[in-house]
Amino acid sequence: MSAYHPRTYFEMRTMGLRARRIRHIRDDSTGAEAHRTKVHPRKIAFSKHVLRLLAAFTAILLMACVLSGCKEAVVQEEEQETLPSEPVPVQTVEARLTTLRPFIDLVGTLVVIPERSTVISPQVGGWIQKVSVVEGAQVRQGDELVVLDARLAEADVAKAEATVAEKEAILVRLKRGYLPQEIEAARQEVRKCDEQADSIAREVAALEPLWKSKEVPALQYQKLEASHRAAEAAQAAAQAQLELLLAGTPREEMAEAEARLTMAHAELAAAKLNADLCRITSPIAGTVTQLFARQGVFTERSVPLLNIDDLSKLFMQVRIPSIHMANVAPGACVDVRLATYPGQVFSGTVVRISGEADSATGDVDAFVEIPNDKALLRTGLACQGRLWLPEMPNVLAIPAAAVADHAGRAVVTVVEDSKTREVEVTLGTQTHDQVEILKGLEPGQCVVTEGGYGLPDDCPVRIVASRTEPAETPDSP
Repeated sequence: MSAYHPRTYFEMRTMGLRARRIRHIRDDSTGAEAHRTKVHPRKIAFSKHVLRLLAAFTAILLMACVLSGCKEAVVQEEEQETLPSEPVPVQTVEARLTTLRPFIDLVGTLVVIPERSTVISPQVGGWIQKVSVVEGAQVRQGDELVVLDARLAEADVAKAEATVAEKEAILVRLKRGYLPQEIEAARQEVRKCDEQADSIAREVAALEPLWKSKEVPALQYQKLEASHRAAEAAQAAAQAQLELLLAGTPREEMAEAEARLTMAHAELAAAKLNADLCRITSPIAGTVTQLFARQGVFTERSVPLLNIDDLSKLFMQVRIPSIHMANVAPGACVDVRLATYPGQVFSGTVVRISGEADSATGDVDAFVEIPNDKALLRTGLACQGRLWLPEMPNVLAIPAAAVADHAGRAVVTVVEDSKTREVEVTLGTQTHDQVEILKGLEPGQCVVTEGGYGLPDDCPVRIVASRTEPAETPDSP
């Protein structure tokens, strides 16, 4: 586009102003005075305003022309600089079908296995006489932990033993039956009662005629008659006792004696058990993790005295995101690392998965069992775990370093005929150094891994190193 030269433009504007002035000058040759016709002031102001607008519009056009020419020059210069004349050295890899082993990195805490932990509490109340362990001590099953004062329990045992002896003697006597001497004494008692009854009966018979003739008082006769009736009753009782002794011990009495003996034995067993419970022993082998018992303190039954945990195996409690739950099952391998032991990896296995998810996050608790044969691990330690998911065979994968982000889009640089081309891809499962390509690439295509960042399309490149397969995961189990 052509442009007016500034000096030419202003000279023309001056000539126009002169031309618009209206002046009438009389011809000097006729001798008349020069006569100037005056212009109205408003017309002059309007003309000046129009001239200023024209000048501003002209300046804007000139500036636009100058900037347009500069921009075209810059773009041409950048295009010349973007495409280098020499090929750019790059490293590439060929996309191939491979087997991926994905994983999840989790953070958890070491906890004791519930079945391997016990809280020791007394089953009887009493004064603590002795504490045989300290916190952190290793104990075996059956080792003595705490001893209570057992003197009252021992006294109860002695009392119960005496009761058992008494009941046993009674039962033995009943089973043996009555002695001959006891039977003979009963017979003698029967004879005695018979003689007394006969003697009184004779007196009554002799006194009866005198009573009827009123030669003796009636009161005397009545007393004698009452004595006769008492003698007959004693005679019947003695005879019944003799028959009882001759018949032997009744079965009902034998059963009652046996029941009383059984009760005495039960009371003795309870007394001995209370005495034994005063000595508290460890039900499992493990480590004393907490100790509350103090010597000389009275304790009630069921009050915790100490905790013992079997630390030969521990749980790592983790929370698995819900998006991965479909790929996690009991038996999955986990590599566990602790800051306490840098560089050391502990192998674990998922053994339990909670049946309930967190209502807020959807995460699910899982428990990883970790052997602790060397007793290096302690409950409460924070740890990191890498949970390996099932293998994914025959997937198209490339190194993660080959993928770049372009305005929120995943892209890779493909080399074709020694020139680059940026391709948008859809990513799938990703490992620590490999990524699955769901869309955008085909097996056998060559992608840039190093040196291709920011290269424009059709940029000439020179391949300095190339791999035909993605590298396998080095720390896969």
